Amino acid sequence: MATVPYPVYNITSSVPSPADKWIAPQTVNKAVVNRANERPTQKMIIAVPAISMGDGLRPIDMSHDLPQVIDLLRMVFGDSLDGDEHKLFGGTGLGGLNGLAYRMHPAAARLSNGFVWQAEGHIVGNATLLTTKTWDRYLVANVAVHPSYRRQGIARKLMDAITTSVRARGGRVILLQVVKDNQSALDLYRSLGYISIANMTTWYATASRVREIPAMLPGERAPNIELLSDRQWREAYELDTTHVKADLNWPEPLPPDAYRRGLWRRFGDMLNGRQNETWTTSDSRGRLTGLASIYGEWGRSYLLTLRVHPDCAGQLERPLLAKAIRRLHYLPRRNVRIDHPEADERTGTLLRESNFTVQRTLTHMRLDISR
Repeated sequence: MATVPYPVYNITSSVPSPADKWIAPQTVNKAVVNRANERPTQKMIIAVPAISMGDGLRPIDMSHDLPQVIDLLRMVFGDSLDGDEHKLFGGTGLGGLNGLAYRMHPAAARLSNGFVWQAEGHIVGNATLLTTKTWDRYLVANVAVHPSYRRQGIARKLMDAITTSVRARGGRVILLQVVKDNQSALDLYRSLGYISIANMTTWYATASRVREIPAMLPGERAPNIELLSDRQWREAYELDTTHVKADLNWPEPLPPDAYRRGLWRRFGDMLNGRQNETWTTSDSRGRLTGLASIYGEWGRSYLLTLRVHPDCAGQLERPLLAKAIRRLHYLPRRNVRIDHPEADERTGTLLRESNFTVQRTLTHMRLDISR
């Protein structure tokens, strides 16, 4: 176990001074000059271990724990944080923000449920519990333990508390993501009953490096690619969910109307500076066989989606991806991200050809809670 320095208390004072609060334990004799008699006297200061109340497992208290939790997550996850979380956690300290400012940050709300582990007055473990739009479906995020406190069963106790809490709420499913190569975490979750669903890889390209690729190889015939028609939004949803399982969409399953582009949605996108386009291919009977989508909003990377019907695998990935990349050159310059099943090696090869690099691969896991 790591040693956390004890506060040094002056036994002649009822409270420790701020300067003495976190220096190493020691016994110090300080000469104090008695101005009246000009004779040196001795005052003894003794190091007394501070007794930390509330050490161990407890629910997170946002009013007191948030700065320490942020520091812990920044230490454990570092550059793997993205989006709002990176803006909240990615600094070099509190940066002058007080606890209220952190609590008002939109990403902070995601930390408000869950549990922490406290040791000697410090937060050394955290697990966040997220609700979803489905009442009995919960997510686990930010499972983190300080490196000096690992292999002591803290993560297991945090996860047990999560399961107990979800069961008490009537939840039936818990989902989580874990870095594919984090074998110790995978072993822990499997021992708790979680099963692996599949791996999703996040690919990333900067605006200056994304590269156009040929739509077809020599001798191949290019398919007809068109904008998704208003009447095909249900079919686009079915194609998407056939390609990628619902539990692989994080944090929520794809909504049935995700591809519906009604007048009000178009108007809202225009007002909010959002970009939303879907290009499709069809067979001779007019049925959708593939789609490529571009979604963007101010201040964020473009998000690409590529879906191909299993019957057409290997035939449409290149032309659809080439179309999406060409379209990006006519839009405001931003970086580009795509979350795609790791098992789709064809698309992975095309993304490398387009100068995308792997940012991370996450294993999605699921626990069905028995009654």
